[in-house]
Amino acid sequence: MQDFAFAALSIWLCLGATTLAESHGPQHCTSPNMTGVLTVMALTGGEIKATGHYSYDSTDKKLRFTESEMHLNKTEHLEDYLMLFEEGVFYDIDMKNQSCKKMSLHSHAHALELPAGAAHQVELFLGSDTVQEENIKVNIWMGSVAETKGNYDTLLRCQYSVSTTVGECLPLSTFYSTDSITLLFSNSEVVTEVKAPEMFTLPSFCEAVELEETPKGQKNDFFNIFNTV
Repeated sequence: MQDFAFAALSIWLCLGATTLAESHGPQHCTSPNMTGVLTVMALTGGEIKATGHYSYDSTDKKLRFTESEMHLNKTEHLEDYLMLFEEGVFYDIDMKNQSCKKMSLHSHAHALELPAGAAHQVELFLGSDTVQEENIKVNIWMGSVAETKGNYDTLLRCQYSVSTTVGECLPLSTFYSTDSITLLFSNSEVVTEVKAPEMFTLPSFCEAVELEETPKGQKNDFFNIFNTV
């Protein structure tokens, strides 16, 4: 499965990509504040796991994702998450029924921020060799994160590959691969600001909610949350 993920990445890069010669790799970068559309696809079968609008506060490390009603595979509950990475918690919000769950968030890693341990691979032009205005200059980063399987004593290394724009460090896409699934996170319609900061305000019906106990062997992080939607 990991080989399939990186094969898919290679195909994507070959569609109009021209490698640039470089003597030194760039420094690790940080995403700006962002508002945009995030789409999550399982590469096996091409299933769209989720698509919706998000707001990301890169300073306070807060992320709000609200699934789009246009996601035709969903007929009932649309996912609505508020992830507070610095506090280590996330809320699964149901605005329709005015209920929510509060759970532990076990990792700061997510698809809208370059992971701390990411290693730079190459700098590329995506687009046309002849029409410079259509080019996007990007950096490709790769790395792995610890994952659990079955119980907290069984550790796996899950591979990821992230493309970011040179300069602004906008994350364009992230491939995330485990032994069972490969997910592609695509970031589009990006504006480098938080248009609605009130999105990070917890709904009143969530304020008194108690933290739920995490079942043994389960790890709540950004990638696993979207893998189970």
